[in-house]
Order: sequence, then C-alpha cells, then structure tokens
Amino acid sequence: MPHEIATPEELPGPHHCIGTTRTVIDIFFRSLRARCVAHGGSLPQAELEDLCSQFMDSFACGFDLFELRHDRCMKASLGASATPFARERILATLLRACAEKSASAAFPLQIQRLGTDWIDDLFEGMASYARHRTDANLVERLVNAYVDIASTPNIKVTVAELLKRQDVKDALLECARAFEKAAPSATIVSEVCRRVNDSIAERRNAVGAQVCKITDKEACEFLFLLPQEIGVTLTNAGAPGR
Repeated sequence: MPHEIATPEELPGPHHCIGTTRTVIDIFFRSLRARCVAHGGSLPQAELEDLCSQFMDSFACGFDLFELRHDRCMKASLGASATPFARERILATLLRACAEKSASAAFPLQIQRLGTDWIDDLFEGMASYARHRTDANLVERLVNAYVDIASTPNIKVTVAELLKRQDVKDALLECARAFEKAAPSATIVSEVCRRVNDSIAERRNAVGAQVCKITDKEACEFLFLLPQEIGVTLTNAGAPGR
C-alpha cells in the first residue's frame, strides 16, 4: 500500500475549492436548463451540456487560481497544514508515497535523529532532480490528473486514488527510469546528492556539513532501491475507482 501523507479525514489542498466550484456550476446549469424549458427557450439541451463541459474542462487551466484561493483561505483561518498537492509539492508527495521504505533503509541515521519530517526534505530534493531529468511538462501532467479527480463527483482525493491513474503511473515511471540511470554513474550520483542537499539546506537553513545532509554513498544506495520500490508500488496500486 502507498504511504499516505496525512491522517486527517480530509487532506488539505485546492481540491476543496475545485469541488465547490464544480457543485456551483452544476447548480447553475441545472437552474439554467429549467428556466429555458419553463420559458420556452430555444437553446438546445446539447449546447448547454457542451457549455457546461467546457467550464469543467477549463479547471486545469485555472489551477493557479484555485491554489491561490486555497492559500488565502488557509491564512485567513490560521490553517497551518502543509498542502501536499500544491504545484511545487505534488511530485515530492507522490514520490514519497511510492518509496518511503527505500528512504528508511538508505537513511536510518537522518530519520532516527530528525524524525520522519526529514523524509519530506529528501523527496523535495529528489523531485528537483526528477524535474531536471524528465519531461518538462511532467508536473503539469500530475496537476491535470489531480484536477480531474478533484472535479469528479463521488471520488475522494487521496494519494492512493492518484496512484491508480495510468497518466500518474506513466509520469512516476519516467522518474523511476531517471533514477535508475543515475545509480551506475558516480558523477550523476553526486548531482543527485547536491540537489538533495541544496533542498535540505534551503528548507532547514543548514550551512556546512550537518547530519541532515546526505552522502554520495547513501545516495547511491537509495538510487538502487528507489526505482524498484516505485515500480512495485505502482503495479500494486490498481485501477481508478470510477
């Protein structure tokens, strides 16, 4: 089973704004159809349905607006929860869900000293490397998948539900292949190590050699384990629950 990144009943994120917008649009178009019929309007039902679909399909294009609204609502209500599906975090969230056991095996010292929050720092760095080495639109593909689930009635937005989608699996397997190619090359392992340590340094304000940072040897072991666990997790994830 993939690691779920939060235990509350509802994970925080823009999907709540997307779901609310979907409900409002449904109510609006339902009222519009009824008014057209009641007043003998000539606008065909098919055209109304097509217009409604266009609104729904535009949600992915407006993701930044949904994200902004979510952030403002969180600040206004003094909410402090992290947003795992934000554009800059969604890849790290999904990578962690696929491969936390590999991280635990490769970095026992850091996790023992710093706790499991450190794993977030690690996968932020791995996501940075993956974005550099894969399709430039990879994050956008993940965001589109997330928006599609968020705007689908009766589907709860979870990491597990995202991992069932073939488009999400394809994106994460691209990352796995990039990690797999890195493992045999000392030069590329050093690049991965640098990106992870840069991310950790920025998130923890860590200057110089510190226990929160990783070594090339640890990175090499992690890169050996990581692609295998990603593949197994995605194989076991199943199909979308539609």
